[in-house]
Amino acid sequence: MEKKLPAPALKLHSTTTPSEEERKPEDHEGRQRSFPHERGIWASYVYIDYEGQEGLERMQQEWNQELRAAGIKYFQPVGHLHLSLTKTFTIRHHNIVPFVGSLQELLGVHRRFRLELDGVGVYVNEERTRTFIGVRIAEVSYPPLDRLVTELDECLLEYKLPRYYEDRSFHISLLWTLGDQSEIMTSRLPKLTEQFEEIYEDEYTDLTQTIRKLWFKCGNKLYPFQLA
Repeated sequence: MEKKLPAPALKLHSTTTPSEEERKPEDHEGRQRSFPHERGIWASYVYIDYEGQEGLERMQQEWNQELRAAGIKYFQPVGHLHLSLTKTFTIRHHNIVPFVGSLQELLGVHRRFRLELDGVGVYVNEERTRTFIGVRIAEVSYPPLDRLVTELDECLLEYKLPRYYEDRSFHISLLWTLGDQSEIMTSRLPKLTEQFEEIYEDEYTDLTQTIRKLWFKCGNKLYPFQLA
């Protein structure tokens, strides 16, 4: 980390989820880590939460049924629906409190905003070990996300952490599988898009709710940040 004055003592509100160490190897369902686990270093990311979003869960279920009917049975539902605003990065335990303090200062001045969705995308991670199918965020909704990511990148650089992707493609992943399956999925996109459009029309009000809160997941801790 670059030299930085320590943040003042903070009372940080967080909730707890099962830690990486507590999970069994089979819980990762064959996924490979992007970085090795090391005690005292925590996998972390900042995101918008879509957990429990009924329209997306319906889409997730119908897409999975459609793919299985077509003989593509290896995709699985993403367990935690969210829109990432950073890459997954690792942070050392002694940096967590000052980093959360930096996020509080940064995110507290941002106003609430709405997001529109716009079709279906296929995404492959940088290591090409996993493929995701998700819904794209409409470009008309990019400005508030771009501002957030740009400022989050500056915060990450202070701690020598990786910035978000240069080619930004905001999306919410709904299904995933191992390996690079992007070519196979190309022929299925028209039908998945048809299902997306039908559900998006039915669930429009619910799917375009105002974003009021962002989250920082650090290991097994969750830190909420209210927007102005």
